[in-house]
Amino acid sequence: MGKVGYFYDSMKDQLKWNNLCVRNHIKIISNIGKVLSLKDEDYSKERTRAMKMSTQDIKDALISAFGDGK
Repeated sequence: MGKVGYFYDSMKDQLKWNNLCVRNHIKIISNIGKVLSLKDEDYSKERTRAMKMSTQDIKDALISAFGDGK
């Protein structure tokens, strides 16, 4: 198993141990991990880009990442 597989299994285990549905939460946990692992310079660039987004762009990005809740 590679590094990605190890991290994925670790995320699944943590969700199961905390009685959370893997299917419903794995994507958000993975996205949080991606942000936390960014270098400071990359984080600053992404933060600046996000601050310049319009409300509709933010809405579209959130729906793309998490679904529309329907």
